[in-house]
Amino acid sequence: MEGTMLIRATFANLFSFDAPQTISFVAGKGRTLPSHKLKRKNRNEPSPLKAAIVYGANASGKSNLVKCFNLAKKMVVKGFHIDEQINRTPFRLRPNAIKEPSWFEFELDLNGELYAYKLVFDDRIILEESLTQIRATTERSLFSRTYVDQKTSVKFDDSFSSKEEQQRFQFIAQNTRPNQPFLTETVESNSDRYRQLYDWFRYGLEIIYPEAIFTGLGPALQSGGKLASLYEGFFRGLGLGIAGIQEIRIDTESLLKTFPVELVNELRKSLKDGVSISLAGPDGSRYRFAKNKDGEMELYKIMINHEVAETHEQIAFDLKDESDGTIRLIDLIPALADVCDHERIYVIDELDRSMHAQLTRAFLEYFFSCSTSRSQILATTHDLDLLDLDLLRKDEIWFVEKDRASASHLYSLEEFKPRYDKDIRKGYLQGRFGGIPIICNAQTGMWGK
Repeated sequence: MEGTMLIRATFANLFSFDAPQTISFVAGKGRTLPSHKLKRKNRNEPSPLKAAIVYGANASGKSNLVKCFNLAKKMVVKGFHIDEQINRTPFRLRPNAIKEPSWFEFELDLNGELYAYKLVFDDRIILEESLTQIRATTERSLFSRTYVDQKTSVKFDDSFSSKEEQQRFQFIAQNTRPNQPFLTETVESNSDRYRQLYDWFRYGLEIIYPEAIFTGLGPALQSGGKLASLYEGFFRGLGLGIAGIQEIRIDTESLLKTFPVELVNELRKSLKDGVSISLAGPDGSRYRFAKNKDGEMELYKIMINHEVAETHEQIAFDLKDESDGTIRLIDLIPALADVCDHERIYVIDELDRSMHAQLTRAFLEYFFSCSTSRSQILATTHDLDLLDLDLLRKDEIWFVEKDRASASHLYSLEEFKPRYDKDIRKGYLQGRFGGIPIICNAQTGMWGK
């Protein structure tokens, strides 16, 4: 999505977040790592940051933060059918929370202008929805929606080009279902008035969970180009003994032996000529199905090339024989290629999942060096080696911790004002910044960080 940056995201009464909690990409006053600050149209306005790396103990709410982003994306992009329930998860450990609405708000820089989009909802109804343009001294409501007395009402600003256009949007508003975001309805009604905001949720916000696989791997390798070169360069630079990644053709009989007949028949029907799709096989290998221009099915297996040190000969290994860390890296590298070429934000849960600390650090270092001017990453992690002020700014390091009521709270290292020469990792382990497990001593029964 061109020309869009995330400034802040706030969530309330969702998952383990009770009171409103905000993750902010606004740069603080620190002058270190200036390349991590993104440029805005108005130089006098605060600069957004490229990254937010979130630490916390197990069950502290890190993954719930990712779930909040995912819920927002699904609500806006997919919307809801008639009478479909809104699949929210309110905070469960406060009795009245289930009776209260949940909400989220995103502040975005769209082509140099700042906007705030807010959605308030319960299990059945969108109670409030608004889009506001935020200026230096004023705010302008572009539309505001309320649900009162079992009726939805939408008010607009006066910037319509004609009376006919205004009447069209009033008609769209009247026909928006109570459980449907008005933003979504306008796009489904073939209007581009708020399309850039919708497109950010659809194309500019990408979610990667720990178990996710990159299903576009085969087609990307088939076409050659940047992704294949990035794999080769990344593996060689890390000294993993891996020379590259490739795919090999498998005979048609193996296709029927490897995958259920029902799946193969479904792919034969659904795939268009000249189109392919990648899938993980039941044996743990990774495959690409393709239907050639003649309508015939083809099967390819993704392989990793290891290099023999003495002879430099390359030997192909099945992906299922690789370590979990290598496979995780293979699934994450396409995100690096994407943010180097496009302006998106990737929200990655457990960035360090199964990976050595050096791999995780190399991932971020590459991102900071190659990403476009408006690319961003939000990632949760346990990797203490990333707590390094030579790698991250203080305002890019975040913590999540639960209070006595088991509600999650977000806060930044910037709030603690540690010296730049201070050992952040040691301070974190000593509990100075919170966000670490509280462990009971089995012998004394005493609890402590």
